[in-house]
Amino acid sequence: MDNVPQVKQAMKEKSCYFGTVDTWLIWNLTGGKDGGLHITDVTNASRTMLMNIKTLKWDNTLCKFFGIPMEVLPDIRSSSEIYGYITEGSLQGVPISGV
Repeated sequence: MDNVPQVKQAMKEKSCYFGTVDTWLIWNLTGGKDGGLHITDVTNASRTMLMNIKTLKWDNTLCKFFGIPMEVLPDIRSSSEIYGYITEGSLQGVPISGV
C-alpha cells in the first residue's frame, strides 16, 4: 500500500481487501468477487497484530498506527464454526469449517 499506487488508491476507495492466507482461501472458495466471504478466525486475526486479544475485535488504535483502514479487514469469527460452502467444482456444497 505504500509502494504500489493502484493499491494505495484502492485503499482510499475502500475497494481493497486485507487478510491472511485463510481469508484469501475462504473468499475464493465461497465465490470470490461473486459474493465470497471476507472472514478470518481469531487465531489468524491475532497473527496480524491488529486484533485486540481481550475483545477479539480489530483494534482501532493499532489499525490507525499501521495505517490500515478497518473497513478492508475481514470479519473475525470463532475458530470452530461453519463459515460457508464451496461454490464451484467437484467439492461444491462442502462446508468450510474449523479454520
